[in-house]
Amino acid sequence: MSVLPHQNPNETDSVTQPQPAGELSEAPLTALGKAAREFKLGNVTLNGRVFLAPMAGYTDTAFRRLARRHGAAMVVTEMVSSRALLAGSEKTSDLMEFTEPERPVGIQLFGGDPVIMGEAAAKVAEEVKPDVIDINFGCPVGKILKCDAGAAVLKEPQRAGWIVEAMVKATEGKMPITVKTRAGYDAMDNAVFEVLEAVQDAGASALAIHARTRNQMFEGKAHWEVIARLKVKAKIPIIGNGDVKSAEDAYRLFKETNCDGIMIGRGSMGAPWIFEEINHYLETGKPMRAPSLKFRIGVALEQLKCSIEVKGPRLGLLEMRKHLTHYLKGFEGARDMRQKLLTSDDADWVVKSLGEIYESLPESEL
Repeated sequence: MSVLPHQNPNETDSVTQPQPAGELSEAPLTALGKAAREFKLGNVTLNGRVFLAPMAGYTDTAFRRLARRHGAAMVVTEMVSSRALLAGSEKTSDLMEFTEPERPVGIQLFGGDPVIMGEAAAKVAEEVKPDVIDINFGCPVGKILKCDAGAAVLKEPQRAGWIVEAMVKATEGKMPITVKTRAGYDAMDNAVFEVLEAVQDAGASALAIHARTRNQMFEGKAHWEVIARLKVKAKIPIIGNGDVKSAEDAYRLFKETNCDGIMIGRGSMGAPWIFEEINHYLETGKPMRAPSLKFRIGVALEQLKCSIEVKGPRLGLLEMRKHLTHYLKGFEGARDMRQKLLTSDDADWVVKSLGEIYESLPESEL
């Protein structure tokens, strides 16, 4: 039995009741309420415009389930090597595993060879059957760039089109092929606009843009103006990404860029309920009360149990540590315990201790 309830992902948990707050200075973005949530990716209809971004080492099945439960319209796996996939790598296969409650779900592939990417897409579509296949043209890490993949494609925008074309053809146009890239390579230039033109002409269903350059990595300010300029030129949906850490940030990104959707990456770490907060804010113009420590510990405990269930005690706990670091922010009243939780190799003890902390907090903290 799964640790996380297999409820309807569209029926999100209530984090808290909305707190009284002043109305937005402008009408809510989704003036039509929940009816305005509908978003089309090719032949796939989504109930929402806010998605979980793929993050290597973070967006595993445990975290994706929580994101869907708390309002993410779609989730995407960690990036998968097209070459390793075709070579039959067991680790690669593990990265692509997902459960039905995660749907709609995308598998993200990376690679620089159109032929290999096409073959990998066909294999994913036939054997894994996700709802969407996404392409990583944005990873700034050196080992990915050396494979002429990730953000390296920004140096050769026409190749992005060749890769999309090969993948659309290999999947016979039956599955949306989407693209995620960056605002530029080492500097702001026209490369991303050339990528847009190439991939939309090749049949891509959407372009997600992390509004930082490859050179910025994950530092500095995201250049939202690039998202706005891409939206003006685009014939396909543009999904904005970068510097969205709250519902208010999401609202501003929509209003300032007119983007069609938003991807949340680091803003969701230790806070998978951010999707529910954003949806509520967009539909009502009012923020939700910040989740209590008891609520946060409860969600962390759910994710930990699921991680252990899927990956086993040792690996499940090890890979959960980086998530716990975020969940336990503010847990400063017991620093020694916090340190033990983040360093212990005893999965049973960590589960037991987190459970005891949760039970010790008053119900009013929910």
